[in-house]
Amino acid sequence: MMQWLMVFFAAMVLTACGGTDTQAPPGTETEQGDSLVDTAAQENGAMIANAKTHVYTIYTDFEQGSGFLYNDQGDILTNAHVVRDATFISLVNSDGQEFAGKVIGMSLDEDLALVRVEDLAGKDPLEQELEPVDMGTPVIAIGSPENAANTATEGEITETGVDFSEVFVYTDLYEMNALIKQGSSGGPLLDASSGKVLGINSVMLEDNPEIGYAIPLYLKKDMLDRWASNPDPLPESQLVEPSVKDAYFDEALLSSFIEAYYDLLPYSMNEEELNYYSSYLVPESQAVEAVDSVVKEYSADGRVFDSVVPDVSSVDIEGDRAYVEAGAVFNYHEADGETGTIDHQRRYTVVIDLYGDYQIEYVEEM
Repeated sequence: MMQWLMVFFAAMVLTACGGTDTQAPPGTETEQGDSLVDTAAQENGAMIANAKTHVYTIYTDFEQGSGFLYNDQGDILTNAHVVRDATFISLVNSDGQEFAGKVIGMSLDEDLALVRVEDLAGKDPLEQELEPVDMGTPVIAIGSPENAANTATEGEITETGVDFSEVFVYTDLYEMNALIKQGSSGGPLLDASSGKVLGINSVMLEDNPEIGYAIPLYLKKDMLDRWASNPDPLPESQLVEPSVKDAYFDEALLSSFIEAYYDLLPYSMNEEELNYYSSYLVPESQAVEAVDSVVKEYSADGRVFDSVVPDVSSVDIEGDRAYVEAGAVFNYHEADGETGTIDHQRRYTVVIDLYGDYQIEYVEEM
Protein backbone atom coordinates (compact mmCIF):
# COMPACT_ATOMS: atom_id res chain seq x y z
CA MET A 1 0.00 0.00 0.00
CA MET A 2 1.30 3.46 -0.86
CA GLN A 3 2.53 5.49 2.05
CA TRP A 4 1.25 9.04 2.04
CA LEU A 5 1.25 12.15 4.14
CA MET A 6 -1.50 14.73 4.46
CA VAL A 7 -0.27 18.24 3.95
CA PHE A 8 -1.33 21.80 4.66
CA PHE A 9 -0.36 23.24 1.30
CA ALA A 10 1.96 25.68 -0.59
CA ALA A 11 5.38 26.73 -2.03
CA MET A 12 7.21 29.73 -3.51
CA VAL A 13 6.89 31.80 -6.69
CA LEU A 14 5.51 35.20 -5.50
CA THR A 15 4.98 35.77 -1.79
CA ALA A 16 2.55 38.06 -0.01
CA CYS A 17 5.52 39.89 1.47
CA GLY A 18 6.11 41.57 -1.86
CA GLY A 19 9.68 42.78 -2.15
CA THR A 20 11.52 43.62 -5.34
CA ASP A 21 10.50 41.80 -8.49
CA THR A 22 13.52 41.88 -10.74
CA GLN A 23 11.90 39.72 -13.42
CA ALA A 24 10.00 41.15 -16.35
CA PRO A 25 6.21 41.41 -16.28
CA PRO A 26 4.03 38.97 -18.21
CA GLY A 27 3.64 38.97 -21.95
CA THR A 28 6.89 40.90 -22.47
CA GLU A 29 10.32 40.28 -23.88
CA THR A 30 13.56 41.41 -22.27
CA GLU A 31 16.99 41.83 -23.74
CA GLN A 32 19.65 39.30 -22.92
CA GLY A 33 22.81 40.03 -24.86
CA ASP A 34 21.73 40.39 -28.51
CA SER A 35 18.68 38.16 -28.17
CA LEU A 36 15.23 38.61 -26.69
CA VAL A 37 13.82 36.30 -24.03
CA ASP A 38 10.09 35.53 -24.10
CA THR A 39 8.70 36.04 -20.57
CA ALA A 40 4.99 35.41 -21.22
CA ALA A 41 4.98 32.65 -18.59
CA GLN A 42 5.48 35.30 -15.92
CA GLU A 43 1.79 36.18 -16.22
CA ASN A 44 1.52 33.62 -13.43
CA GLY A 45 2.99 36.19 -11.07
CA ALA A 46 0.05 38.53 -11.55
CA MET A 47 -2.38 35.62 -11.27
CA ILE A 48 -0.88 34.60 -7.93
CA ALA A 49 -0.92 38.16 -6.61
CA ASN A 50 -4.61 38.38 -7.46
CA ALA A 51 -5.43 34.98 -5.96
CA LYS A 52 -3.64 35.58 -2.68
CA THR A 53 -6.41 37.87 -1.39
CA HIS A 54 -8.74 34.84 -1.46
CA VAL A 55 -6.41 32.36 0.30
CA TYR A 56 -6.22 32.00 4.09
CA THR A 57 -3.86 30.33 6.53
CA ILE A 58 -5.87 28.20 8.96
CA TYR A 59 -4.88 27.54 12.57
CA THR A 60 -6.57 25.20 15.04
CA ASP A 61 -5.52 23.82 18.39
CA PHE A 62 -4.12 20.77 16.52
CA GLU A 63 -3.16 21.76 12.98
CA GLN A 64 -2.04 24.49 10.59
CA GLY A 65 -3.30 24.39 7.03
CA SER A 66 -4.74 26.40 4.18
CA GLY A 67 -8.10 27.26 2.67
CA PHE A 68 -9.68 29.54 0.09
CA LEU A 69 -12.88 31.51 -0.34
CA TYR A 70 -15.42 29.22 -1.99
CA ASN A 71 -18.49 31.47 -2.34
CA ASP A 72 -19.85 34.91 -1.47
CA GLN A 73 -21.35 33.64 1.80
CA GLY A 74 -17.97 33.77 3.51
CA ASP A 75 -17.33 30.02 3.27
CA ILE A 76 -13.72 28.81 3.22
CA LEU A 77 -13.04 25.43 1.60
CA THR A 78 -10.33 23.26 3.15
CA ASN A 79 -9.52 19.64 3.98
CA ALA A 80 -11.33 17.85 6.80
CA HIS A 81 -8.02 16.73 8.26
CA VAL A 82 -7.10 20.40 8.82
CA VAL A 83 -10.09 21.23 11.04
CA ARG A 84 -11.42 17.95 12.47
CA ASP A 85 -11.58 17.74 16.28
CA ALA A 86 -10.70 21.46 16.55
CA THR A 87 -12.15 23.43 19.45
CA PHE A 88 -11.33 26.71 17.69
CA ILE A 89 -10.55 27.74 14.13
CA SER A 90 -8.63 30.91 13.32
CA LEU A 91 -8.02 32.15 9.76
CA VAL A 92 -5.44 34.75 8.72
CA ASN A 93 -5.59 36.66 5.44
CA SER A 94 -2.76 37.93 3.25
CA ASP A 95 -2.57 41.19 5.24
CA GLY A 96 -2.17 39.40 8.58
CA GLN A 97 -5.75 39.96 9.79
CA GLU A 98 -7.38 37.23 11.87
CA PHE A 99 -10.92 35.85 11.68
CA ALA A 100 -12.95 33.22 13.51
CA GLY A 101 -14.51 30.37 11.58
CA LYS A 102 -17.06 27.62 12.25
CA VAL A 103 -17.33 24.32 10.42
CA ILE A 104 -20.71 24.14 8.66
CA GLY A 105 -20.09 20.93 6.72
CA MET A 106 -17.56 18.13 6.82
CA SER A 107 -16.95 14.76 5.19
CA LEU A 108 -14.36 12.61 6.91
CA ASP A 109 -14.74 10.08 4.11
CA GLU A 110 -13.84 12.54 1.37
CA ASP A 111 -11.52 14.80 3.43
CA LEU A 112 -13.37 18.06 2.79
CA ALA A 113 -14.76 20.73 5.09
CA LEU A 114 -16.47 24.09 4.69
CA VAL A 115 -15.70 26.76 7.29
CA ARG A 116 -18.00 29.79 7.53
CA VAL A 117 -16.46 33.17 8.34
CA GLU A 118 -19.35 35.59 8.80
CA ASP A 119 -17.08 38.60 8.40
CA LEU A 120 -16.29 37.55 4.81
CA ALA A 121 -19.91 37.31 3.60
CA GLY A 122 -20.30 39.37 0.43
CA LYS A 123 -16.72 39.04 -0.77
CA ASP A 124 -16.47 37.56 -4.27
CA PRO A 125 -14.59 34.25 -4.62
CA LEU A 126 -12.17 33.21 -7.35
CA GLU A 127 -13.64 31.78 -10.54
CA GLN A 128 -14.03 28.00 -10.56
CA GLU A 129 -13.45 25.46 -13.31
CA LEU A 130 -16.44 23.10 -13.25
CA GLU A 131 -15.34 20.81 -16.08
CA PRO A 132 -12.55 18.21 -15.95
CA VAL A 133 -9.16 19.14 -17.39
CA ASP A 134 -6.62 16.97 -19.18
CA MET A 135 -3.10 15.80 -18.49
CA GLY A 136 -0.59 18.49 -19.32
CA THR A 137 -2.75 21.34 -18.03
CA PRO A 138 -0.40 23.95 -16.43
CA VAL A 139 -1.21 24.54 -12.77
CA ILE A 140 -0.29 26.71 -9.79
CA ALA A 141 -0.65 25.41 -6.23
CA ILE A 142 -1.12 28.05 -3.52
CA GLY A 143 -1.11 27.65 0.25
CA SER A 144 0.84 28.07 3.47
CA PRO A 145 3.39 25.27 3.69
CA GLU A 146 5.32 25.19 6.95
CA ASN A 147 3.43 28.36 7.98
CA ALA A 148 4.78 30.39 5.02
CA ALA A 149 1.62 32.19 3.91
CA ASN A 150 0.58 32.64 0.29
CA THR A 151 3.38 30.83 -1.45
CA ALA A 152 2.97 29.03 -4.75
CA THR A 153 4.53 26.41 -6.96
CA GLU A 154 4.07 25.78 -10.66
CA GLY A 155 3.76 22.52 -12.55
CA GLU A 156 1.27 20.56 -14.60
CA ILE A 157 -1.33 17.81 -14.31
CA THR A 158 0.60 14.57 -14.77
CA GLU A 159 -2.31 12.12 -14.35
CA THR A 160 -6.07 12.17 -13.86
CA GLY A 161 -8.51 9.73 -12.29
CA VAL A 162 -6.14 8.57 -9.53
CA ASP A 163 -7.76 6.56 -6.70
CA PHE A 164 -6.42 5.42 -3.34
CA SER A 165 -7.46 5.28 0.29
CA GLU A 166 -6.03 4.78 3.75
CA VAL A 167 -7.65 7.07 6.31
CA PHE A 168 -9.72 8.94 3.72
CA VAL A 169 -11.18 7.73 0.43
CA TYR A 170 -9.85 9.64 -2.58
CA THR A 171 -11.28 9.13 -6.07
CA ASP A 172 -10.58 10.70 -9.47
CA LEU A 173 -7.76 12.87 -8.11
CA TYR A 174 -5.59 15.20 -10.16
CA GLU A 175 -1.93 14.21 -9.87
CA MET A 176 0.50 17.11 -10.36
CA ASN A 177 4.19 17.89 -10.11
CA ALA A 178 3.61 21.29 -8.48
CA LEU A 179 5.37 20.76 -5.15
CA ILE A 180 3.29 20.85 -1.97
CA LYS A 181 4.50 20.58 1.62
CA GLN A 182 3.32 20.23 5.20
CA GLY A 183 0.87 23.04 5.88
CA SER A 184 -0.46 23.28 2.32
CA SER A 185 -3.58 21.14 2.67
CA GLY A 186 -6.76 22.91 1.64
CA GLY A 187 -5.11 25.46 -0.65
CA PRO A 188 -6.39 25.99 -4.20
CA LEU A 189 -4.97 24.41 -7.33
CA LEU A 190 -5.31 26.97 -10.15
CA ASP A 191 -5.37 26.49 -13.89
CA ALA A 192 -2.35 28.59 -14.89
CA SER A 193 -3.93 29.45 -18.26
CA SER A 194 -7.21 30.82 -16.87
CA GLY A 195 -6.70 31.49 -13.14
CA LYS A 196 -9.73 29.36 -12.28
CA VAL A 197 -9.72 26.99 -9.30
CA LEU A 198 -9.38 23.36 -10.40
CA GLY A 199 -9.23 21.64 -7.05
CA ILE A 200 -8.16 21.38 -3.42
CA ASN A 201 -4.53 20.43 -2.70
CA SER A 202 -4.78 17.49 -0.31
CA VAL A 203 -2.11 14.80 -0.39
CA MET A 204 1.58 14.16 -0.97
CA LEU A 205 3.36 10.81 -0.86
CA GLU A 206 6.08 10.15 1.70
CA ASP A 207 7.97 8.02 -0.78
CA ASN A 208 7.62 10.50 -3.66
CA PRO A 209 7.35 14.07 -2.30
CA GLU A 210 7.76 15.58 -5.79
CA ILE A 211 4.22 14.48 -6.65
CA GLY A 212 1.03 15.88 -5.11
CA TYR A 213 -2.69 15.23 -5.44
CA ALA A 214 -5.70 17.53 -5.54
CA ILE A 215 -9.41 16.79 -5.24
CA PRO A 216 -11.18 18.10 -8.38
CA LEU A 217 -13.64 20.83 -7.45
CA TYR A 218 -16.19 19.98 -10.12
CA LEU A 219 -16.78 16.55 -8.55
CA LYS A 220 -17.64 17.97 -5.13
CA LYS A 221 -19.56 21.15 -5.96
CA ASP A 222 -23.03 19.68 -5.34
CA MET A 223 -22.05 18.47 -1.88
CA LEU A 224 -20.36 21.77 -1.01
CA ASP A 225 -23.35 23.81 -2.18
CA ARG A 226 -25.65 21.67 0.00
CA TRP A 227 -23.48 22.45 3.03
CA ALA A 228 -23.54 26.16 2.21
CA SER A 229 -27.35 26.17 1.80
CA ASN A 230 -28.03 24.02 4.87
CA PRO A 231 -25.23 24.75 7.35
CA ASP A 232 -24.82 22.36 10.23
CA PRO A 233 -22.44 24.20 12.56
CA LEU A 234 -20.56 22.30 15.21
CA PRO A 235 -21.03 23.31 18.89
CA GLU A 236 -20.03 26.86 19.76
CA SER A 237 -16.57 27.38 21.17
CA GLN A 238 -16.29 29.08 24.54
CA LEU A 239 -13.11 30.83 23.46
CA VAL A 240 -12.95 34.54 22.63
CA GLU A 241 -12.88 34.58 18.85
CA PRO A 242 -11.17 37.07 16.54
CA SER A 243 -13.31 39.19 14.23
CA VAL A 244 -12.86 41.66 11.41
CA LYS A 245 -13.50 44.41 13.95
CA ASP A 246 -10.11 43.47 15.43
CA ALA A 247 -8.30 44.11 12.14
CA TYR A 248 -5.23 46.28 12.63
CA PHE A 249 -2.47 48.16 10.82
CA ASP A 250 1.13 47.01 11.00
CA GLU A 251 4.10 48.83 9.48
CA ALA A 252 5.71 45.73 7.98
CA LEU A 253 2.39 44.47 6.58
CA LEU A 254 1.60 47.88 5.10
CA SER A 255 5.01 48.00 3.42
CA SER A 256 4.49 44.54 1.94
CA PHE A 257 1.01 45.55 0.76
CA ILE A 258 2.27 48.62 -1.14
CA GLU A 259 5.21 46.69 -2.61
CA ALA A 260 2.84 43.98 -3.87
CA TYR A 261 0.61 46.67 -5.39
CA TYR A 262 3.58 48.15 -7.24
CA ASP A 263 4.57 44.72 -8.54
CA LEU A 264 1.21 44.49 -10.34
CA LEU A 265 1.26 47.85 -12.14
CA PRO A 266 3.64 46.91 -15.00
CA TYR A 267 1.40 44.01 -15.99
CA SER A 268 -1.43 46.45 -16.68
CA MET A 269 0.87 48.89 -18.44
CA ASN A 270 1.79 46.08 -20.84
CA GLU A 271 -1.69 44.56 -21.15
CA GLU A 272 -4.67 46.75 -20.30
CA GLU A 273 -6.98 43.84 -19.47
CA LEU A 274 -4.68 42.68 -16.66
CA ASN A 275 -6.03 45.16 -14.10
CA TYR A 276 -5.34 42.99 -11.05
CA TYR A 277 -4.21 46.11 -9.19
CA SER A 278 -7.90 47.11 -8.87
CA SER A 279 -8.31 44.59 -6.03
CA TYR A 280 -5.92 46.82 -4.00
CA LEU A 281 -8.14 49.90 -4.39
CA VAL A 282 -11.33 50.99 -2.62
CA PRO A 283 -14.05 50.71 -5.30
CA GLU A 284 -15.27 54.06 -6.70
CA SER A 285 -12.70 55.96 -4.64
CA GLN A 286 -10.32 58.71 -5.76
CA ALA A 287 -7.60 56.04 -5.86
CA VAL A 288 -9.27 54.23 -8.76
CA GLU A 289 -9.21 57.31 -11.00
CA ALA A 290 -5.70 58.26 -9.87
CA VAL A 291 -4.16 54.84 -10.55
CA ASP A 292 -6.03 54.31 -13.82
CA SER A 293 -4.68 57.64 -15.07
CA VAL A 294 -1.10 56.66 -14.15
CA VAL A 295 -1.41 53.38 -16.04
CA LYS A 296 -2.69 55.24 -19.12
CA GLU A 297 -0.04 57.96 -18.80
CA TYR A 298 2.89 55.56 -18.61
CA SER A 299 1.65 53.15 -21.29
CA ALA A 300 2.67 53.86 -24.88
CA ASP A 301 2.57 52.05 -28.21
CA GLY A 302 5.56 49.75 -28.48
CA ARG A 303 6.66 50.37 -24.90
CA VAL A 304 7.23 47.28 -22.73
CA PHE A 305 7.83 47.50 -18.98
CA ASP A 306 10.48 44.99 -17.94
CA SER A 307 10.68 45.38 -14.17
CA VAL A 308 9.73 47.49 -11.18
CA VAL A 309 11.80 48.32 -8.09
CA PRO A 310 9.54 49.55 -5.25
CA ASP A 311 10.73 51.38 -2.15
CA VAL A 312 8.65 52.35 0.91
CA SER A 313 10.11 55.42 2.63
CA SER A 314 7.69 55.94 5.52
CA VAL A 315 4.57 54.51 7.19
CA ASP A 316 2.38 56.62 9.49
CA ILE A 317 -0.58 54.99 11.26
CA GLU A 318 -3.33 57.32 12.51
CA GLY A 319 -6.44 55.62 13.87
CA ASP A 320 -8.47 53.98 11.10
CA ARG A 321 -6.13 55.14 8.34
CA ALA A 322 -2.50 54.65 7.46
CA TYR A 323 -0.36 56.89 5.26
CA VAL A 324 2.40 55.30 3.24
CA GLU A 325 4.97 57.29 1.29
CA ALA A 326 6.53 55.12 -1.38
CA GLY A 327 8.05 55.15 -4.79
CA ALA A 328 9.09 52.84 -7.57
CA VAL A 329 11.43 52.86 -10.52
CA PHE A 330 9.78 51.38 -13.61
CA ASN A 331 12.24 50.06 -16.21
CA TYR A 332 11.09 49.75 -19.82
CA HIS A 333 12.22 49.46 -23.42
CA GLU A 334 10.73 50.91 -26.59
CA ALA A 335 10.05 49.08 -29.86
CA ASP A 336 13.35 50.38 -31.28
CA GLY A 337 15.27 48.90 -28.34
CA GLU A 338 15.85 52.18 -26.52
CA THR A 339 15.56 51.77 -22.74
CA GLY A 340 14.30 54.13 -20.08
CA THR A 341 13.09 54.51 -16.52
CA ILE A 342 10.23 56.29 -14.77
CA ASP A 343 10.63 57.43 -11.16
CA HIS A 344 7.19 57.30 -9.56
CA GLN A 345 6.60 58.81 -6.08
CA ARG A 346 3.25 58.85 -4.28
CA ARG A 347 1.60 59.09 -0.86
CA TYR A 348 -1.08 56.48 -0.23
CA THR A 349 -3.97 56.56 2.21
CA VAL A 350 -4.77 52.98 3.22
CA VAL A 351 -7.90 51.73 4.99
CA ILE A 352 -9.15 48.31 6.10
CA ASP A 353 -12.26 47.18 4.23
CA LEU A 354 -15.26 45.18 5.44
CA TYR A 355 -13.38 41.92 4.86
CA GLY A 356 -10.23 42.84 6.75
CA ASP A 357 -8.17 43.56 3.63
CA TYR A 358 -5.92 46.59 3.23
CA GLN A 359 -7.08 48.86 0.38
CA ILE A 360 -5.85 52.16 -1.06
CA GLU A 361 -8.43 54.93 -0.68
CA TYR A 362 -6.52 58.03 -1.81
CA VAL A 363 -3.39 58.71 -3.87
CA GLU A 364 -1.50 61.99 -4.03
CA GLU A 365 1.72 63.09 -5.68
CA MET A 366 4.73 63.89 -3.53
